[in-house]
Amino acid sequence: MSEDQKSKSPSHIAYQVRDGAEGTSHFNRIGSAFAHKDGQGFNLKLDSVPVDGRITLRTAKDRVAAARENKANPATRERGDIER
Repeated sequence: MSEDQKSKSPSHIAYQVRDGAEGTSHFNRIGSAFAHKDGQGFNLKLDSVPVDGRITLRTAKDRVAAARENKANPATRERGDIER
């Protein structure tokens, strides 16, 4: 890993998405994506690889906003969701 990548926050977070009951989805964080300097690609750092091969990339800001919304309104949080 380059020195520049160590100090930079990931632009995207990699998740394995499992389908739950009643149309819910459960996101399990499995890694991060770092944008290239030229903006034409990403470096992925994965801690695990899902058996089904399905990986979802979301911007880091999307998940932070969703977490803040859930904290503000705990009634929308699904059973089993982990607060981070």
